[in-house]
Amino acid sequence: MATRPSYLYPGGSVMMHSPLQLKNSDMYGYFVKGDVAKLQHTLDSTLNTVAGQRMRFKALSPYVMITFTRVNHADSAVPVDHAKGWITEIDIVTWVMTGAMDKDGKLEHIYWYPCHIFVDDAMALVNGRELFGYPKYLCEYDIPHDGQPPLRCSVAAKGFKQFSPETRIALHPLLEVNAVNPNGNEKVLDDLGDLIEEAIELFLSVPDFFNMDKEGWEDIVSLLRNPRIDQIFLKQFPDSAGIKAVYQAIVAAPATIDKLHSVTLLGYDYEATLHAFDSFPLNDTLGLQLGRQAAILPFHVNFDFTAQPGEELVDNSQVNPSKIAILGGGVGAMTTAYYLTSQPGWQNNVDITVYQQGWRLGGKGASGRNAELGQRIEEHGLHIWFGFYANAFKMIREAYAALDRPPGSPLATWEDAFKQHDYVALSEDVNGERRNWSIVFPPLPGEPGTGTEEITLWQMAVAMIAWIEQWLKQLRDIASDLEEKHAPEHASGIGGWLRRLADEVTDDIADLAQDVAVAAGALAALVANLSPDSATHSQSEHDMLAGTLGGIRQWVHARYREKIIGNDDLRRMFICLDLGITVMKGMFEDGVFRHGFDVINDIDFRDWLRKHGGDEEYCVNSAPVWGFYDLVFAYENGDFGKPNVEAGTILRSMMRIGLAYKGGIMFKMQAGMGDTIFTPLYEVLKARGVKFKFFHKVDELVPDGDTIASIRMTRQVELAHGDYQPLVDVKGLACWPSAPLYGQIDPAQAALLQQQNVNLESYWTNWDELYREAFGQPLPSVTLKKGVDFDQVVFGISIGSLPALCPQLLAKSAKLRTASEKVQTVATQAYQVWLNKDLAQMGWTHQPQGQQPVLSGFTEPYDTWAPMDQLLCREAWPPAIDPKNVSYFCSALPVASYPPPSDHAFPDTMKAVAKEGAVGQLRNSIAWLWPSAGPSGAFPWNWLVDPAEGTGEARFDAQYWRANVDPSERYVMSVVNSTKYRLATDESGFDNLFLTGDWIKTGLNAGCVEAAVMAGMQTSRAMTGYPQVIQGEKDF
Repeated sequence: MATRPSYLYPGGSVMMHSPLQLKNSDMYGYFVKGDVAKLQHTLDSTLNTVAGQRMRFKALSPYVMITFTRVNHADSAVPVDHAKGWITEIDIVTWVMTGAMDKDGKLEHIYWYPCHIFVDDAMALVNGRELFGYPKYLCEYDIPHDGQPPLRCSVAAKGFKQFSPETRIALHPLLEVNAVNPNGNEKVLDDLGDLIEEAIELFLSVPDFFNMDKEGWEDIVSLLRNPRIDQIFLKQFPDSAGIKAVYQAIVAAPATIDKLHSVTLLGYDYEATLHAFDSFPLNDTLGLQLGRQAAILPFHVNFDFTAQPGEELVDNSQVNPSKIAILGGGVGAMTTAYYLTSQPGWQNNVDITVYQQGWRLGGKGASGRNAELGQRIEEHGLHIWFGFYANAFKMIREAYAALDRPPGSPLATWEDAFKQHDYVALSEDVNGERRNWSIVFPPLPGEPGTGTEEITLWQMAVAMIAWIEQWLKQLRDIASDLEEKHAPEHASGIGGWLRRLADEVTDDIADLAQDVAVAAGALAALVANLSPDSATHSQSEHDMLAGTLGGIRQWVHARYREKIIGNDDLRRMFICLDLGITVMKGMFEDGVFRHGFDVINDIDFRDWLRKHGGDEEYCVNSAPVWGFYDLVFAYENGDFGKPNVEAGTILRSMMRIGLAYKGGIMFKMQAGMGDTIFTPLYEVLKARGVKFKFFHKVDELVPDGDTIASIRMTRQVELAHGDYQPLVDVKGLACWPSAPLYGQIDPAQAALLQQQNVNLESYWTNWDELYREAFGQPLPSVTLKKGVDFDQVVFGISIGSLPALCPQLLAKSAKLRTASEKVQTVATQAYQVWLNKDLAQMGWTHQPQGQQPVLSGFTEPYDTWAPMDQLLCREAWPPAIDPKNVSYFCSALPVASYPPPSDHAFPDTMKAVAKEGAVGQLRNSIAWLWPSAGPSGAFPWNWLVDPAEGTGEARFDAQYWRANVDPSERYVMSVVNSTKYRLATDESGFDNLFLTGDWIKTGLNAGCVEAAVMAGMQTSRAMTGYPQVIQGEKDF
């Protein structure tokens, strides 16, 4: 059995054995308020990093105890060292009250963590550091001598006041505590127990003294009454390079009080002053304020104590992290990496490398800056975040906080990166004419990404019924000149739905019959009074509610359907009611509130609306319905004549979008998605120690039985030197370029790539052939091997790539093969135009509170449009052609089948289709959005910004368009009956392969950023157990 060798004491060693006796020690102590988040960060980056999952330490209070101690006699209790002599020493310590927490988050033990220690003696420094791990440093000081009034304590140290290559080490003041005025509260206590009780009384009088709930406070108080003071240390020794630790452990050592000579509460008010000092940044490590601040509970103790030998709680000197290969750099993959590295001590457990084809991260959300055209932002499509994205916003808020960008810098905070957006629009087809329906959603309380509360299914039902009641009142007001007061009509007469409602709410049927809005109000009250747990309701209760809604809808039809022609307001309110009532009626009838949304995933949403009696024109084919189909590209093979989306999945998304948002229904990014999302994630992960390998194209995952044995890759380019640095600076913001940074690539390869305009991101690239012809050899291949290069694999590439990259896996795993077949994808297309007219000049003048619309339901081939003028300030156009508007368009792209990778012309063919559709839309249809563009066929092409000053339609060539046809770029659909074939992250069929992305079974089960983030979180949890809580996994 291995054991440690004996410690050697060569001649001249000043090391002494513990226990160490410290007698006649004069201690002055104060409590100064720090910042609990910074204190926790300090614990996380030290104790918790070493502990990993074995222990968990928590900062129990924002208040830091600062002690100034003059030890008048210190020696070793061990005879061989006791005989050598004794020393005096000064100890100045900042103590963090630290809790050791159990797996359930309950306090187990209190330790005092000496974050910073300053001493005046080299022997004290050496013994403290090497025996226990005290982070001691030499200092100069002021401490009152015996008999002097306790007016001042201070510490100064040698160090670098400001870090700079030109800075020479010097002595600088760090911290001082000064008496401000006497307060007459001096109190001599009998013993340490009295001091502890006095301290507890004061602690409890300060509302934020303890960073715990009430039960936790009680635990702290109980443990504080234990007279033993347990210290805890990070003890480590570096290798000669200062990179690795040759020894690293968490050590606890009790300090036992042998004799108490005096205890006094001091009779002054005190003020602490912290000086800026880069070598000792107590404002960062402890959260103390620079400058003056109060110092409370001043005390003086004279005592003898013994520092007992320490006990190793955790020995972290040897680690064996699992090597994880993450394939792909989209949202799901980056989220996986983010959460795998979010727990302190993650480096002890995992070693992560991300392999990315091409030069940038982002997947379907990648964007680039075009240096040749004003550093303009070029996107895959239109990217806007919804306010219900709880998990996505939580992660990105944390990422921005970790970046800690300087105030005033571009996108310094998440609030700078996202702006709330309330204004959406729908394009209606009314008898062959386009009418634009503007909707401003009300702000709701809260901020996205905060809190853990989730709306329940029944809360959603109550909210929807309340909306129906309000819509009925608004309908009545809109049509007040058409309204005639009489009883609601129903096929079964007054004894039908209305009588049943009256029986349930014990109301007078005549009162309900006077006004359908009154009846709806009674229904709302009934729904609100049912159990909040809808799973406990009976189907008969829900059938009664459905019958009531059916009766109300029939009344609305009878009164208003024939009167809405030519009245936009009446028509739109009718649509809201018919759609809302039909949805709620269907959900009651089909047991959605009792069993969840997936119970209706066997039918297309529009067919489901028909099933439950929705009006064909004003419900099934209404603008809101088509708007949601457009939102999720719900057209098989991009064929707009084949709409297909699971009823349950789209309803879940509709309810979350409309009812579960915080702040605003949408949030617009203030730069490209790459700049706003993937730059912060990349920079945070890089700083944490995640490795990135760009230009690594995955060719195939190769199994051996039920494990992934190897991964074959192609290294697409040879770098000129070192690692690839992927970001460029655009007006002070780190961004992803729209093409590789050729200066970092081998010059001959870079020249060939540029001459041939090679797209290294394309599945159909001809780079392999061009390289072979030019250099007489194939592109270099790389084979990652299990046990050498990886232990576990995260497949973060979209499901469309499975047939190409995993043919052997599909042959072995029936579940993976079925998922690949049933969970479909669809190609998408997008174009962006920069214009020299602003939106009002273009003819769209309705901009409530200065907001521009996000519109859906427009004419194909591009059904979704959003002006994105907030991005123009992030671009760098020459002043002479500075655009006044940039508009984004996107939609599904019809592609019936995809050719093999040898058909190198396919991407350009589809890009030409995308361009033709864009030019045709501008030429023939855009006046429905931009009236000033003139009649069909008369689009003013001179509106388009073109640095080359082309004429007519040729100016479009200076705009941006793309066809997203690559297997990894296609949008993941939720076609009828597909959710049941989605796999959980650990259901690949291979023991070391985890799946991630918006195509796995997340609980949201729809293609969007939030689903991809949830997938990444689930992957991390399957691999490490963290995070435990993921919002939205269950149906509300």
